[in-house]
Amino acid sequence: MKASVIIVNYNGRSFLRDCIDSLMKQTFTDFEIIFVDNNSSDGSYEFMKENYNSENISLIRSKINLGFAGGNNLGFRHCKGELIVLLNNDTVTDKNWLKGLLECIESDEKTGIVQSLVITKGIPMKYYEKNGTINLLGHNIMSVFEIDKNGRGEIFQANGCSLMIRKILADELGGLFPDEYFAYSEDTYLCLKAKFFGTKIMHTSSSIVDHFGGGASGNKDPSFMFFYQERNRLMNFLLFFSGKFIVKYIPVLIMNFFLKSAASVVSNKYSFSKLVKAYFWLMKNQQLIRERRKSLDKIKRVNEDEVLKYISGKLFNGDNVFERGFNFIMLLYCKVTGIHILENKR
Repeated sequence: MKASVIIVNYNGRSFLRDCIDSLMKQTFTDFEIIFVDNNSSDGSYEFMKENYNSENISLIRSKINLGFAGGNNLGFRHCKGELIVLLNNDTVTDKNWLKGLLECIESDEKTGIVQSLVITKGIPMKYYEKNGTINLLGHNIMSVFEIDKNGRGEIFQANGCSLMIRKILADELGGLFPDEYFAYSEDTYLCLKAKFFGTKIMHTSSSIVDHFGGGASGNKDPSFMFFYQERNRLMNFLLFFSGKFIVKYIPVLIMNFFLKSAASVVSNKYSFSKLVKAYFWLMKNQQLIRERRKSLDKIKRVNEDEVLKYISGKLFNGDNVFERGFNFIMLLYCKVTGIHILENKR
């Protein structure tokens, strides 16, 4: 078996027929589907069992909702393929989607992870996650790295909506995600781990997937999402980077808290109570974070400056006066404190 495609689902029955039918039309056919249902209440598992109960589709039902992270970990344990593909349930794949991923990852033995061109409904093309990175708060910064005429380019992180990873690499890294991440920024965790391991991560526009957006979580409550988004974004930096970096990072954490506290007054995208909960969780679970840091130190092959050069010091993608001002302050802070981010390497 060449590839294993893991699809994690929670109450996403309305997306499943389009998603699975598009996989059945792939030009590359040597793959299996591992469908993990996170204890859905909308009949998703029964729908799959009735309509797609075939030899190349494994149906797994969890007794509890493990989230995107835990669901993929469960699916990973059942994979037989040399290449593991993570695919959101709310997607429709182009017929050459899998072929495009395969050709890119096999073109260079140093490449360990490849992401597709993800076209998300309602998002302008300039915000497609194809050649961007993250900033020091874990937010996406777009259009950073060069994509060549063939639609390929090295990037910092792959979008968990549609990515391929070599199974041998995932095994060397100790698996995919920590279960406690549940959802959001777990793909950043995986790519940080791969970058510290010395792995190349690529984008290919030859693999195209249409993404509805929001279907994987099965939960539309912004405050529910905000807690996991905020906690996991910040935890990634606390887990992977040195104590010396963390000292410089503390003012960034404080600034982030006050900015998002203010934003919570005017937007339901931010929740002050969930922001406090995220910071409290990080303080309360210092022992777990220390244990994970020790474990991650064992797989590191490159120093943190080599990883930081892929990460932006900018806070915002926009170009209005407010955003330019905060970007200038952050870039200046990084330069003065010696945080070797992407902009300081140019």
